[in-house]
Amino acid sequence: MSSYRYKRSILWVKRDIRLQDNTALHEAVAQSRRLAVVFFLEPGLMAASETSMLHIEAWWQALGELQSELRSRGGELYLPRGEVAPLLANLHADSPINAIFSHEETGSDITYQRDIGVGAWCEDNGVAWHEYPQNGVIRGLKDRSLRQPVTRQRLVETDPLPVPSNLSWWTPSDWPTTLPELSALGLEDHVLSIQPKLLQAVSESQAWHDLNSFLLTRGEAYSGGISSPNTADTAGSRLSVHLAWGTISLRNVFKQVLERSAELKDDPSDEAKQWRKSLRAFQSRLHWHDHFIQRLESEPEAEFRPLNPIFNAMQYDDDEKLLAAWVEGRTGMPMLDACMRCLHATGFINFRMRAMLVTTACFGLKLSWSTIMHPLARVFRDYEPGIHISQVQMQASVVGLNAVRIYSPRKQIIDQDPDCIFIKKWVPELRRFAPRSICDYENRKLGAYPKLVADIDTNIKKMRTQIYDIRRTDKDKLITSAVLEKHGSRKSTKKRLSKKRLSKKRHSKKS
Repeated sequence: MSSYRYKRSILWVKRDIRLQDNTALHEAVAQSRRLAVVFFLEPGLMAASETSMLHIEAWWQALGELQSELRSRGGELYLPRGEVAPLLANLHADSPINAIFSHEETGSDITYQRDIGVGAWCEDNGVAWHEYPQNGVIRGLKDRSLRQPVTRQRLVETDPLPVPSNLSWWTPSDWPTTLPELSALGLEDHVLSIQPKLLQAVSESQAWHDLNSFLLTRGEAYSGGISSPNTADTAGSRLSVHLAWGTISLRNVFKQVLERSAELKDDPSDEAKQWRKSLRAFQSRLHWHDHFIQRLESEPEAEFRPLNPIFNAMQYDDDEKLLAAWVEGRTGMPMLDACMRCLHATGFINFRMRAMLVTTACFGLKLSWSTIMHPLARVFRDYEPGIHISQVQMQASVVGLNAVRIYSPRKQIIDQDPDCIFIKKWVPELRRFAPRSICDYENRKLGAYPKLVADIDTNIKKMRTQIYDIRRTDKDKLITSAVLEKHGSRKSTKKRLSKKRLSKKRHSKKS
């Protein structure tokens, strides 16, 4: 008698475009006699305001390699185009399915609502839908103090899963197995000024290549090297795009980092000391990864309102001309414009510069966090909704758990690009000017380069005052306490509360 629970199942590939350490794949194979692997080309998601060709082109690369790997094992990756629930209904009417396997996705509202629809369809049609975590984000979490042991058990104490060997397939009738040309998608509005040669490759094999090169060579410079856009390209792990689209698992990254740390443990050399320092810093960043995604998982409404509702009272100008200047990189702020133009071409900029983009938009240009959220998502090749939404709100200071920190575009030139190497690379109209002149952009005419589009310093003062007026209210103290209880990190709560008490003294200092 067969030990399989299901005769015919679907593995629904979403943000887990890989074979190694894929729990949904592992369980689908273990429980199903026959399996079909499917990635749905969803018109609504591809045309969404948060999606761009930087994302879709990354999917195409990763899916292309996944298809090759499946074919080498006698299988196929099916690529039907349409919304998920109607496609499932058509398939089920022709070839009944018993179960769907996928990972738990913490996405924006468009995928959240899609999943609600798929869940309803499965319930109505007697199809079992099994979802599995692929990180440390806990669905239905009520108490954040429970996160740490669960996260450790999932990501550190459990070994990554190998690629299953006992694969048996079935063929959904009429579903294509070839990706359409990007130009045939009818998404002209989603084409950015991307330069294919400058894009980081996205696939499972590339993820392992990037991880290995980081742990064996590039990672030594991580500590101290990730703040400047001139060095972050190589000193950074460059794994964010792979974690975003699931071409490598977070568990495998943790395992490899811990093994590398163990190799260096007893090495007394200065080089090993620098390596250990860098790997500790990197592990700290890895732990923050799921902390921010958990916020969206616990509060999906964060896409539409501040995590701290007291900041609904914030007033922004949301000037369309200033938004366009910010998006297109023509604000008259050289470092900001260079970062935005770099993003349009490559889809990547380092964390400090991302924070500068948000704080300058929300404070210096008086653009609301919700207004800039999707335009910024479109130029991040590594767009992860939970991290993105949480970070935009945090940098806009509408969460209320952190000191207000504003990254000055001028100071970032002095600190991170004093010779204007990065700026001149991405803002060619400034190449003939000396760094001193570029740094003094508020007071100088720099040829064809645009003048400053707003009185940044005055706007920052007004917006900062507004933030602090709201934070001084008794109502804010009560609501912020509730936000901290629901969304704050348990690891450093005491430290953060101490910083919060000091924030009034420090708020005048620019980063």
